[in-house]
Amino acid sequence: MAFTEAASMISTSALEAASLLWMELAMFAAAAFIYAICIGLPSAKSKKMKGLKLFAGHAEGKDTHRAVMINWREVKKGKGPALNNSELYGVVDTMRQLGKSTAEVVSELRAAVQVNGGLKAAVAALPAALLRDDALELLSSTLALLQEFGQDADIPCYAGLMAGQLRRWDFAGVVATATKVPQESFTPRMHAVFATAQAHLGKLDAVLAHLALIPAPAENGRCLLAPSAAAQVLALAAKEGQLPAASQELLRLQSRIEEQQFKDLLTAESRKGVPAKCKELLAAGSALCRMQTKASGYQALAASLAVAADGKGLVSLVEELEKSQEQSQEALTVSLLEACKSVPEEGVKLLPRVLALHRTVCGCGPGGCAHTGVLSAACGIFFASDQASEACDFYKREMMPFLKKGTWPEPALTDMLLQAAAQQDRIELVKCLAEHASALERAQQAAEKAGAKPSIRTGATLAIADPFVQRSLAMMKAMARERDLPGATAVFNRLKESGATLRPQVYNSFLDASVHCNDIEGALRLFEEMKRLCYADVVSYNTILKAFLSSGLMAEARALVKEMSTRGVPANRVTYNELLNAKVIAGDRKGMWSIVEEMMGANVKASFITCSILLKSLTRNSPPWEVERMMDLIDKLEETLEEVLFTSIIEACIRIKQLTMLSDVLRRYKPKGIFKNLAAPTYGTMIKAFGEAGVVSQVRELWSEMQAQNVKPTAITIGCMVEALVINNQGDEALELVHKQMECEDRRKMINTVVYSTVLKGFAVVKNIDKVLAVYQEMRSHGIACNTITYNTMLDACAKLNSMDKASSLLEDMRELRIEPDIITYSTILKGYCLSGDVDRGFHVLEEMKRDGQFSPDEIMYNSLMDGCAKQRRVEDALKILEEMNLAGIKPTNYTLSILVKMLGHSRRLPMAFQMVEDICKENRFRPNVQVYTCLVHACFQNKRLEKALAIHETMVAEGCSVDDKFYAVLAKGCLQNHQPMKAIEVIRAAYRLPGTSLGRPARAVGVDSWTLQEIFSKLRACGQEEKAALDQLSQDLEEQGVNVGSGNSYGYNSRQGASANTHVGPSREWRRGGR
Repeated sequence: MAFTEAASMISTSALEAASLLWMELAMFAAAAFIYAICIGLPSAKSKKMKGLKLFAGHAEGKDTHRAVMINWREVKKGKGPALNNSELYGVVDTMRQLGKSTAEVVSELRAAVQVNGGLKAAVAALPAALLRDDALELLSSTLALLQEFGQDADIPCYAGLMAGQLRRWDFAGVVATATKVPQESFTPRMHAVFATAQAHLGKLDAVLAHLALIPAPAENGRCLLAPSAAAQVLALAAKEGQLPAASQELLRLQSRIEEQQFKDLLTAESRKGVPAKCKELLAAGSALCRMQTKASGYQALAASLAVAADGKGLVSLVEELEKSQEQSQEALTVSLLEACKSVPEEGVKLLPRVLALHRTVCGCGPGGCAHTGVLSAACGIFFASDQASEACDFYKREMMPFLKKGTWPEPALTDMLLQAAAQQDRIELVKCLAEHASALERAQQAAEKAGAKPSIRTGATLAIADPFVQRSLAMMKAMARERDLPGATAVFNRLKESGATLRPQVYNSFLDASVHCNDIEGALRLFEEMKRLCYADVVSYNTILKAFLSSGLMAEARALVKEMSTRGVPANRVTYNELLNAKVIAGDRKGMWSIVEEMMGANVKASFITCSILLKSLTRNSPPWEVERMMDLIDKLEETLEEVLFTSIIEACIRIKQLTMLSDVLRRYKPKGIFKNLAAPTYGTMIKAFGEAGVVSQVRELWSEMQAQNVKPTAITIGCMVEALVINNQGDEALELVHKQMECEDRRKMINTVVYSTVLKGFAVVKNIDKVLAVYQEMRSHGIACNTITYNTMLDACAKLNSMDKASSLLEDMRELRIEPDIITYSTILKGYCLSGDVDRGFHVLEEMKRDGQFSPDEIMYNSLMDGCAKQRRVEDALKILEEMNLAGIKPTNYTLSILVKMLGHSRRLPMAFQMVEDICKENRFRPNVQVYTCLVHACFQNKRLEKALAIHETMVAEGCSVDDKFYAVLAKGCLQNHQPMKAIEVIRAAYRLPGTSLGRPARAVGVDSWTLQEIFSKLRACGQEEKAALDQLSQDLEEQGVNVGSGNSYGYNSRQGASANTHVGPSREWRRGGR
């Protein structure tokens, strides 16, 4: 495939160069004609006398270039003689030969004209000469200089410059030059050159606009657009989905595309796996390309169907071929069969029809001969559909009758058939295929050297490299994987029956097959036979050891290791690694290190596999000495540290949350060059881990190291880096990183919807709605698709930031792009309207969704709407929502109850709140949680019912309901608001499980947060003497419990929140919650 693409690129370049050659010659002739009219043809005499005036006064033998420059300086000062066109060109040519840059030459000309205005005419004649010499860079700068002097150059000079730039593939240069020429001055050829450049730059609209300005040539006239340019336009139109418009314009200009170019276009389109587009391209390009047959088009269409796995399309194609009676050559037939292989179910049914089409080409009727490649591909279809038995039948029916004619399957297919036949115990077929495989091997050996001897000699010891042995070993290994013990036994028995003496490797292979097939007893019998034959080696012992360990027979495994020692078979790394792995799986850490000690005592060095096994045992509870000992083993490895082991180290450090150790490992192994061997996914894993831990400096260092090692990041690696920056509030840096990747041609395609959505989400979390919308517009300008998740993220940001006016335009974009909203979209919009106070529009969204019928409202939507009603005191509307929830079969939750209780408490309907909690919990069989009780207590205080609030506390304690610091804070503050300071002190005592309170004490001390505790103490100090005395006693009791009231610390609060209450490590939890 790579060779085909390379050949296609070479042919395209050659055709484009040839097509532009005549254009360049025409431009050159035009320039010469203008030059002759304006200047005149130089005579022989003038050539001899050229520059005599310029060089007068210099003796012969002086340096000519030096003389020219000396006189040029005089001209620049206005002292020298006036120069004509040819003399000025001679000066410019001398400057170029002296190595002056284009900027320096132009600077010289500018300075001269500023002193001597009479030189303008000579400078104006320069472009024609420069065009003749193909000095495009100097020509472009000279034309700019003329524009600077207000001197217009001839249009043919611009045309020649554009053609030259196109010839050098400077497409941007062509566009830049074209901007300097008024469009009404464009010649048809200039339109063609400009359209060709824009086609290569991917600007289809500009291409079509300029092609439309080219007049249609006369009948059978020459098209100004080269075939390669027409092919480029057609390819771009296929990509942009504007094939009809482009093909119509190309047909008007009588454009033609070479057959090979069109085949390459079809092949490239077929790889995308979109049959409809491939068909459209085939229809559009057929009129532009004089293809001798339609086979190439059908072949490309079949390849596209194969990529898309389009069974219905494949059936339609075969039917079309049958109706058109198109001859199915071998290449087309193989493409059809490959497509059949991609859809095995339909492919097997279509196989006879495809073969019938091919046999028509071969000149024989049904059941006749066919090409070898076709038969092999047909046989492979059965294996693709897991019909190995049918594959054997097909081989026997279709291929075996023609063996004498040389119709042999290739070695890979032979091996598949041999394995299938052996599994089905089809002895005759196995024999036939084995003979065929031997024949292939003999033919290969004969090609390399003459005189190949028979592979098996009766009574001789079979060499392990013998083809017959190799095939048998491969069959046993394959059958072991398939758990086909009878097949493996048959192969082993055939080897024994061959009369040759078998080597230990053959026995070991069958022993491994027995173990794989869980035939432990048979494996032990064979092992005893091997010991009698003195064939048992360390491989044999390791195989039996693996069987014991996998069966949990640890005592038998240890006994086997001792037997190895007594028989003089030393244990190797594999032995110890198997024992070590068993200990790690069993979680026997003591036994694991015992194996390591035994291994070291036997002078068996640890391998990277040993260390990888040990690293798997590390957990967050592993003691530090274990980690240090493992790292010491790794440091002492004699093998070069490979990426597999280094990746295991990285994964272990991340798993046990030891990123400091990981940083140390990176620092230690960086000088050893390990980073040169790391792949992009490994970097991505580390970047993600350090990002989640909040170590942004290490994230940046890893990215820089990856760039320094020239490791090309994958789309996932870039995504990890962007997410690591975003979750650490480095959204601007993440966006800048995305921009840098977009500047690289090979990385631009890796910036996808996921990457941009991550950046969007980051700006949404930090509530920067302007950046959110700016990134969104950037996505659209780059043509990066926005999906439903992307829009949900932006809508959520609008909802939380009270910017629902901006959400409307986003919804319009969704409708325009035909992106279907999901339940989260509706829920987010509804929540946004409710948060902004527009509850009626929230109801409208709910009704619209129900009318659409695609989604049903869920609990979140009803809760959002109910919360909006509660905030606006629309009690009846909220109760109707609750009723609608019940009718829809959506059960209310504790969150629903919390909203209702808060609303009813504000509305002074406390009895109704209590009754609702009781009824809803009973009907839906759940218990109210601490949030519901907290809202209920708050409602009691709003309705001046302190006794009910305290009763709720007693109910919670009695029922064992979990309480928290916020509940006690609300209860204590309520007591103070109801002028009951002594009760507030009792509440604080209950929160910390201190004696001296009439209230029930919770199962554990939860305390209250430090700010609330200080606030309560401050208010209690303003009370009477009795309250102050009680407060002093409370302070003393709290200090005995480790609560420093003076500094406002609360052990209950800290024990609940932990260190994260005061410090921020890693990404915020807001990032984790997502858009909903």
